[in-house]
Amino acid sequence: MDNGILVTESFSYAKETLIGKWTRWLIFIICGLPMALLPFIFDPEKIAKATEFSWDLIPWKEMAVLFIAAFLLSFILSGYLARIYRGAATPPEFDNWGPLYIDGIKIFVTGLLWFIPVALAFLLMIAFAILGLSQDSHQPGPLGISLVVIFVIITVALAIIALLYSMMGIIRCARTGSIREGIRFTAITGILRSIGWVNYLIALVVLFVIGIVFFFALSAISLIPYVGDIIQLVFIPVYTIFSARYMTRVYEHSEPQGAGPVLTG
Repeated sequence: MDNGILVTESFSYAKETLIGKWTRWLIFIICGLPMALLPFIFDPEKIAKATEFSWDLIPWKEMAVLFIAAFLLSFILSGYLARIYRGAATPPEFDNWGPLYIDGIKIFVTGLLWFIPVALAFLLMIAFAILGLSQDSHQPGPLGISLVVIFVIITVALAIIALLYSMMGIIRCARTGSIREGIRFTAITGILRSIGWVNYLIALVVLFVIGIVFFFALSAISLIPYVGDIIQLVFIPVYTIFSARYMTRVYEHSEPQGAGPVLTG
């Protein structure tokens, strides 16, 4: 697997998706707008400068509206990405909105299911830490410490598994149309073995490094008054599409030559 070729091809795919296709780009911008507006209604400095903290300093209603809007609009984006995950040779369109939205929900649920065990293990770790406190000294006892350490290890292990498996599971869900297939551990293990564990880890590192560089540059641009946040909102779709295409091409290295996506509904 040549990561250089995958990066170049995925970047070209992102350009083909957005450059000259202003309607697509605008839809991405609109879907990202609620979270981009959040800093304009919530000012942490205002709370920090307050002599006395008050819950009234937080604009709860406005924040709730933006979070709900962002949540609902996210399914449009994830539904579009599902079409990329299926291996479309040319960038897909925003059409057939009903199926697209349902695909987005499936993608979201699949990713969420992979991280539920991590969340449960983390909550158990917190619970044992609290229950293990000595009533006299308010310090954890030997049993409490042991249980917390065990669940720290379990939480970290589950988080690593979720990080490694969830992306391939999401792509498998998009290609099969089945959430169950997206969380089938043995099937995804087979995919990772076909790709090669070393190849897969290198691919993830490459994507991570590119992401760090990309978002570091955007963070620097965002410091420009007024214009910076707009530029950031405009260019985030480039990395979103690039990463979706890149991981799709990584996934396809597990398939026989010429094999296409299989949709079950």
